[in-house]
Amino acid sequence: MYEFHPYFTHDGSVGLYSPEFNDIYHSTTGALTEAYEKFVYPSNIDYLIQSKQEIKVLDICYGIGYNTKSFLNYIFEKFSKKIYPYTKHYAPIHTNKNNKSTNNYSPIYTDKNNENNRVNIDSIYANNNSTTAEDEKNNGAIYSNNVFPKVSVTALDNDENLFYLSPFIKTGEKNFRKFNIDIPCDKVQKYLADSQKSEIIKIDDLINYYIYSQIIKKSPEIYQNSEIVEILNTKNLSSFFDQNIRGISKIYQNWKTNYSPLESFICYLHNIYYHHVSLSYKKGLKGSIFDNIYFDFKCEDARKSIQESSDIYNLIFLDAFTPSKCPCLWSFEFFKLLFDHLEQDGMILTYSSSASVRSAMIEAGFYIGNIFCQRENKFIGTVAVKNKSLIKYPLSEFDLGLLKTRAGIFYRDENLTAQNEAIIAARNLEVKNSTRQSSSEYKKLYHASS
Repeated sequence: MYEFHPYFTHDGSVGLYSPEFNDIYHSTTGALTEAYEKFVYPSNIDYLIQSKQEIKVLDICYGIGYNTKSFLNYIFEKFSKKIYPYTKHYAPIHTNKNNKSTNNYSPIYTDKNNENNRVNIDSIYANNNSTTAEDEKNNGAIYSNNVFPKVSVTALDNDENLFYLSPFIKTGEKNFRKFNIDIPCDKVQKYLADSQKSEIIKIDDLINYYIYSQIIKKSPEIYQNSEIVEILNTKNLSSFFDQNIRGISKIYQNWKTNYSPLESFICYLHNIYYHHVSLSYKKGLKGSIFDNIYFDFKCEDARKSIQESSDIYNLIFLDAFTPSKCPCLWSFEFFKLLFDHLEQDGMILTYSSSASVRSAMIEAGFYIGNIFCQRENKFIGTVAVKNKSLIKYPLSEFDLGLLKTRAGIFYRDENLTAQNEAIIAARNLEVKNSTRQSSSEYKKLYHASS
């Protein structure tokens, strides 16, 4: 069986442990919090929304999708005051501003015989960009979906099981400490003994619904995969999955048994969009903000995928395992490849502050700076850009000096095809034969003179 080892982090989102690397995928402080702080907040996203007709994102090492989900969620929340999208059980309506207890959503009743209890989505989604005086009188503007920016996300990972499990992963769990976790990793054990508290945050269900639908659309047969089915139906793992998504998946599984994959998908959409919501739902779908989002995924070596692509990106999220464990995605040649696929005012964002990574970025032609976390009041990652004016937190004199030590010797992968073990061995040999100052000696002398 595929090894799937989840645990809840302090913000109520799920983290994962990797037996292969004997390491964790996510910060125990908060997997979702980490995605926001290291990838979304420092991404200059508000500028991109205002200045770009389309925002193109490359998510390298997608995993269970937190970086992509938090990015989409940020935009979703930013525009939610202007556009109230459909959900599985609720239709958008504008409520009385003076009635604080009133919800922004009203239930759609699925009883076909009770027409009086139905919300007419056709009347909610306007076909033009203007609003009437009656709209303003009744709680403000009704906006067209054109306000929502066009977003294109390409997600890469070589672990297809994580891709297909990603829409099911739960966030916002408030009682996560009640779950027993037995994972042989010091970082997780230390976390379990920690009583710190974090703000509980959640990805909107619509984001997961959307990603699930795109996976089904592209690979309708994937949820017949025995490993995926077994994981989703393992009782001890059920607490880590969103039950609404699991319910939709079960509906889809029932439909697929009687039809071909394509027919099954059409029937699945018909069942969810028509029978379980309302007769108006499919028309309302045309006004959805998700019409402006394109999500694609590829389960293969990121080096191969990017070499075969001609796409240029505004943002690149690099979230691979540490350079010492997965150097193929941190080499000088890989950063040269990313340089060619990054827009002139684009950004690469990563959690890594490794001297070898930063040296490789500079050698590849980037300007680099720090990612600052206000919550922790410290630097937590690296940003690489072509446009130097985008650097908000430049490297210090100490950081720049560290790059000239043996720690700053970067990984090489000349043909972008080498195995990790070979890349590590080659760098170890170069470090061994180097005449550069060691990082420990540099730190000692630097602090002694300061």
